[in-house]
Amino acid sequence: MGKISIVSRNSTTFTRTRELDEDAFRASLQRFVESEIAVYLASGGSGEANALTIDELRRVYRIGVEVCQGQLPVYANIPEVKNAQEAIDLSRLAIDADVDVVNFYGPAGLHGYVPTDAELTLYFDTVLSAVEHPAVLAPNPIQGYTPKPSVIAAMCDTYPHVTAVNLVGLNGDAYFLELRELIKRDDVALAVPLPGSHNMFDLGASALVSNLANILPRTLRQYVDRYECGDDVGMGKTYADLLRFERYVRRWPGARWQKMAMRVLKLPGGEGGLRLPYLMPPDEEVERFARGLLALNVPELDDLAQAAGLA
Repeated sequence: MGKISIVSRNSTTFTRTRELDEDAFRASLQRFVESEIAVYLASGGSGEANALTIDELRRVYRIGVEVCQGQLPVYANIPEVKNAQEAIDLSRLAIDADVDVVNFYGPAGLHGYVPTDAELTLYFDTVLSAVEHPAVLAPNPIQGYTPKPSVIAAMCDTYPHVTAVNLVGLNGDAYFLELRELIKRDDVALAVPLPGSHNMFDLGASALVSNLANILPRTLRQYVDRYECGDDVGMGKTYADLLRFERYVRRWPGARWQKMAMRVLKLPGGEGGLRLPYLMPPDEEVERFARGLLALNVPELDDLAQAAGLA
């Protein structure tokens, strides 16, 4: 088994006046580089990509390449799209910035729209025929539906430039196992979410994808390192720390918990907060969030809190 990689959907940082904060973004990306965690630039949730202008998207991709290229693979997400042409046009922004790989979801499930298998197959055929660049497919249920494993497997086998499938949001190993059995190629990497990930590593998963790295990059790296060196006791403790953290912050979905934690812990870009349509929660809620965060007893959180003057 090769080395297990870690990939994260990273936050996009803003100034207090809600402009793109390029200096904070570089500093934030450097935290990922130091822990050898690759990033998905401009993700729809964590990265607030649908709140970015085209020029800002272009800058996010270019800055990500400047900071990470030559040290880690540079992945790009694109904002949620309604049709194949939008996906093609937005992916070219990322490719022009020299990213290594582009991630594609299906079309967004707007107004309750759920594509049929034929519609989704045509969508991916159109996108992947036009964009002959290394690509990742993401059957993410946050789009409003979960594509069948057979549809995703067919795309992997038809298009050799599909290099991986990102299974973020698909907790449990049933989807992973069915997809692994259906894909005929043996060079498609499967990236799995944190819950149950060590079991899926045993079954052949080659990457972990988790946006917890925006706050806890060292802990995620420690988890994978301990798995790879066979330290079951240490891995179990670190895994429990991560799950406890994830269980706590999921009460504030989307980018909210990340920007709250970044502000509380004085991480790069934390002062800028969220961009509309998101709003930062009231100060008293942020304070309650901070108290709960610091009560989790996660070593990296304690170190961050001490550095921020909170402990």
